[in-house]
Amino acid sequence: MNIGTVPLPTPYLMAPMADLTHAAFRDLVAQWGGCGLYYTEMLNARIVASSDPAHDPYCACGSKDTPRAAQLVGDDPEVVARAMHKLQDLGRFDVFDFNLGCARGVPARHRWGAALLSRPDRVREILTEARKVLQSPLVVKMRIPEGNGNSLERWAERLSDWEVDAVVLHARSARDLFKRPARWEALKRFKRIFPKPVIGNGDVFSPQAALRLMEETGCDGVMIGRAALMRPWIFADLVHYEKTGRLPDPPDAAALTARYAEDLAARFEERQAVRRFRLFAFWICQNYSYGAHYFHTACRSSSLRAMAETLHGFLSRETIPDYPVRPYLM
Repeated sequence: MNIGTVPLPTPYLMAPMADLTHAAFRDLVAQWGGCGLYYTEMLNARIVASSDPAHDPYCACGSKDTPRAAQLVGDDPEVVARAMHKLQDLGRFDVFDFNLGCARGVPARHRWGAALLSRPDRVREILTEARKVLQSPLVVKMRIPEGNGNSLERWAERLSDWEVDAVVLHARSARDLFKRPARWEALKRFKRIFPKPVIGNGDVFSPQAALRLMEETGCDGVMIGRAALMRPWIFADLVHYEKTGRLPDPPDAAALTARYAEDLAARFEERQAVRRFRLFAFWICQNYSYGAHYFHTACRSSSLRAMAETLHGFLSRETIPDYPVRPYLM
């Protein structure tokens, strides 16, 4: 699959997730391979436009996480374009993504992200300004729109007219959040109209589910979020399963946790490394029946080293269960 002029090694994309898909995590995923496009964390266009992204840890890249996409969020056309232009000049990113999908946190408070789906004229202005400065492909990640006269089909037509190179569609509305199952039938409807690559997103918790989504909807690719946090090797499993019909043996979760802690320590100062390791631990522990106990016990430690050692001790006695993964809140 190509996005614009950029060929992707696989049609399986890592979702952008705030505070999670930073360079250390992307490099962790890249150890196994299989991911076709590595997304940054969601980047605030205001901050990028007014700072030096060359020295911003949020814009840092790993050694193996290629090709890369930078995702920006905001609502000011000139600011978004300036931020994308700055990042393009860095030469680190192959694809640029504009966020029309985030439905909580800072974007929701500012009525950015999914809230912009109710303001198509503003979205058109933003994408038009972005197109003026970008030589790289431009992608939109969005949710199912809400409201009368704001249909999914109409958005497919708009984004085609505005020369977007690909669309990632999360098959839920902003109101849904994660409270209802993803509506894969919406992906099929969108794909019928939008002529360029469509990447489906939502409720992909196993390699089998990823392939089923593509088969049932006609989507060109799949984006995986929460399942990749729980199993960073899921992309490699997906490629292997597609080729052989079998799943490989899972890796040693205790060993990968130790390596990940070392990488965080090398990239971030202690406070940031601890925060990011806790988020990683929250997700990796959800693979296990006693994961809540492991997570809360490890997080009683205040240092990265102590947290990593505690978690390593727990996971070294565990076996990764079969797919599908089942995310829950501990």
